[in-house]
Amino acid sequence: MRNEFHPSTFAPPLVWARLILANRGVPKPYWGKLARILITTAMATPLRLAEWLLHSHQIANAQIEHAPLFVLGFARSGTTHLQNLMTRDPTYGYLTAFQMVLPTFSLVGRGRLKRLMEKNMGEQTRGVDNVKISLDAPQEEDVALANSSPMSFVHQLSFPQQGRRLFEKYVLMGADPDGERLTERELRRWERAYLRVLRKMTLHADGRQLLLRNTINTARADHLLRLFPDAKFIHIVRNPYDVYPSLLNLYRTMLPMYQLDDYDWSEVEEFLVESYARVMQKYLADRALIPSDHLAEVRFEDLERDPLGELARLYAELDLPNWENAQTHIAAYLETIADYRKNVFQLDPAIIDRVDEKWRFAVEEWNYRPPSNDA
Repeated sequence: MRNEFHPSTFAPPLVWARLILANRGVPKPYWGKLARILITTAMATPLRLAEWLLHSHQIANAQIEHAPLFVLGFARSGTTHLQNLMTRDPTYGYLTAFQMVLPTFSLVGRGRLKRLMEKNMGEQTRGVDNVKISLDAPQEEDVALANSSPMSFVHQLSFPQQGRRLFEKYVLMGADPDGERLTERELRRWERAYLRVLRKMTLHADGRQLLLRNTINTARADHLLRLFPDAKFIHIVRNPYDVYPSLLNLYRTMLPMYQLDDYDWSEVEEFLVESYARVMQKYLADRALIPSDHLAEVRFEDLERDPLGELARLYAELDLPNWENAQTHIAAYLETIADYRKNVFQLDPAIIDRVDEKWRFAVEEWNYRPPSNDA
């Protein structure tokens, strides 16, 4: 068992208590790992108290004056790349890695604590795909939600056996009549917790419009529209034949880092296959709810080939402001990643058969073919 830093280490002790109770405990082999987490997060209690004393009123009264721009897309579909490009536009505020890891005391910690963490961190890359990371790098707000609340699907990485329950409640939001239901009270609690994350992001961003990239939101457009009727959306899709091996690689990398329970890999793989189908089908159903001038779609392959051209199109379709200024910053960023090479996976014929069997609807919806057959 590996001993890397657990990404939810600083979730408050009460959140951990609820997660452990819902999982009916933690198996003995993980007690040492859990103890390190609980000791560390308990030591951060004074910082959480300071945040509450100094900023609770400010957070509660923070106004999200501009409806967010949401980047949607299933995991491993290029959402990170799109977010990294668009957050070069100074128009937008976004969640940073620092805010994601320490959401319950990011305001009091953004000075000296952040500098200390940066000094100790050095230059790192994400183990799953070699993307450079820093405390200022854009991240997903559902991870911040997981680090401040038990109401997030992200917790399935720590408790894989709870994956289906968390998926049905906090990804599908109880939409499946045969799955785990989400009561109206639970939905309201989730909304309050999610909005608290966004309000704190707004404070960090000095009131700028938020650009939010959250793969889980791909199945929650209906709920996001309820919170923000004027929100705009960009959906990025990638060849399902490429998503499949990349998704498996993601979980093979992440689960040993997070897990506090045992799992059967064959069951995990089956769940991933099912979750892609259910999320993408939910997105296709919800797409009709979004006004046509508030939704734009892009293929990862097109964005990779012609980033400035595709972004110019997205800005125009959604009537987003300041493209002339934004493209200057984005072009400069593109020069810094010119040498980046993404992971390349050998496409096993069995993967093609699996995708054809389970994800055919997505292949046909976005007119994809196996990569080996592409021109």
